[in-house]
Amino acid sequence: MADMSGDYAHYEDMSVSLLSMQPLMPKPSKPDPDWPTIYNSVESTLLGLRSWRWSAWAYAEVLARFFLPRRYIWVVTANRKNKDQPVNDAIKDSTGLMAVRTAAGGMWSGLTSPSRPWFKFSNALPWLKLDADGEAWMKDTQDRVYTVLAQSNFYTIMAQAFKDMIVFGSAPIICYEDFDDVVSFTLPCFGEYFLSVGGSLKNNRLYREFTYTVEQIVDMFGIDKCDNEVANLWREGGGALLTEFVVCHAIEPNTPIRNLRSKDPDRAVRGVPEHFAYREVYWLRGKQGKQALSLRGFNIQPNFTLLWSQVSNDPYGHGPCEDCLGDTKQVQLETMRKAEYIGKGVRPPMGASPELKSEPASIIEGNITYFSTDGGKKGFFPLFEPNPQWLPAITADIAQVNARVEKCLYVDLFMAISKMEGVQPRNELELSKRDLERLQELGPVITLAEKALEIAIQRVMNIMSRRKMLKPPPESMKGVPIKIGFTSIMRLAQRSAESVAVKDVLQVGGTLSSAAKAGGLPDPLRIINLDAALRHYGDLNDFPPSLFFSDGEVAQHDQIRHEEMQKAQMPGAAMAGVQAAKTLADTPIGGNTALSAMTGGGGQ
Repeated sequence: MADMSGDYAHYEDMSVSLLSMQPLMPKPSKPDPDWPTIYNSVESTLLGLRSWRWSAWAYAEVLARFFLPRRYIWVVTANRKNKDQPVNDAIKDSTGLMAVRTAAGGMWSGLTSPSRPWFKFSNALPWLKLDADGEAWMKDTQDRVYTVLAQSNFYTIMAQAFKDMIVFGSAPIICYEDFDDVVSFTLPCFGEYFLSVGGSLKNNRLYREFTYTVEQIVDMFGIDKCDNEVANLWREGGGALLTEFVVCHAIEPNTPIRNLRSKDPDRAVRGVPEHFAYREVYWLRGKQGKQALSLRGFNIQPNFTLLWSQVSNDPYGHGPCEDCLGDTKQVQLETMRKAEYIGKGVRPPMGASPELKSEPASIIEGNITYFSTDGGKKGFFPLFEPNPQWLPAITADIAQVNARVEKCLYVDLFMAISKMEGVQPRNELELSKRDLERLQELGPVITLAEKALEIAIQRVMNIMSRRKMLKPPPESMKGVPIKIGFTSIMRLAQRSAESVAVKDVLQVGGTLSSAAKAGGLPDPLRIINLDAALRHYGDLNDFPPSLFFSDGEVAQHDQIRHEEMQKAQMPGAAMAGVQAAKTLADTPIGGNTALSAMTGGGGQ
């Protein structure tokens, strides 16, 4: 039976140590009465998704052939003997492939760089001011999530995911809990997975099929979940452990499944309790058995999908490689023709007199070919002499087409640092400002990627919370939702226009303020909240908020400064009083002093 708690699966703890503890044969278990209904449902869904994906599947094969040949599987079949056959024979010019690497590296370092902060937590209720404990808890939680991501395979998987997104337009990623690394991420390649969208046009269903050996199946799911065929091969051991099976996997909404075998036609089957939003099923393709390899539920979506762009309710994205596919095909053909041109010039096909048919002939340097020259005719001559003017023209056209490919894949943008002319920028933000217009083109891509990454961060936080790896929130944070903001260099670059506007206004305001003071006019800076402006400018430039004093601290510092100024003025005021008294005492009025007259002493 399935683990109805929904918070554990055998694969979360899989390791060599756990594998070595597996017995030779599974324990006797009763069949799951609901499994036949669930099995028929997921097998039928898989068949339907495969039919709907056919057009995208066939087109992706062409994209993979020219841009990313090692990340595509045409048909998932077990025990293939040709896995290592050449897969990139179509690539004669690798410009497109290298442009994909550059673009993916730019997206990776621009959105999820492991060397700089790229997201931050904040209060989702801007009208609610957090106290010091709330701010400290928010910062601590953020740092813990960064640590978990750095210790997992997140950044490695994201580096490959951006390549898939650029070429195929889609890159689904699964986030699982892991015993050793807290979280673990899995990225299926195109050809293994199937997607669908819900009413909100967001990916809500992920199906996939992949090949695993007997040893991998037992390691991931445990021998007690395996059917008789896998169990027998496990008991046999040796080379039998390398036998492959096609494993199917489904993550889908936990919708009810009609039980056709029940006497009650309206009896629904879910496999997991209905309070779970998502249902996950693992099984062997075409092998029903007594139970699923794994059946569990999730409260939040355990997978997220990177999309370059999306069209209507199409679950599969569309990447920039589709736009330059024609250019890439053209440059492959021209490169072949250029090689043919050079080959015919260096080693041309030769002609000879008929009488030399049985004589040895060679065009290798140092060799001699004997032939008759009677009548002044050539006995041995090249049949093809290339025009020397063609080579520069072919080379120039190849360079022009490759430039279009690189521009289509934003190589000029992502390589702006190394190719920048003139004065080098002082920081990342200044560099981004110089390329602001080109970065604006990636605005929708960045937004879609951040939505997917937000799901990933929420999933990681959910796992950490269940494992008691987060501090309990203080009283001020209870009931306060957390907002996940993104501070990657690409997001900062898009916000740099507002940053420049704030900076320009403050600079002009300072100039006008000086002019107003010189002319005795009111200071125009009185209309600007300088404290709020500086905080906003720091936020736009990703300045650490912890380096700003809080409003309470600022008020306290202002009070202390005011008191110090008053104390500093008190000795001066006392001395002025003494001097005034002395002056009055030295001033005669009608035989008395002015001081005596003011105090009522000395008669009149």
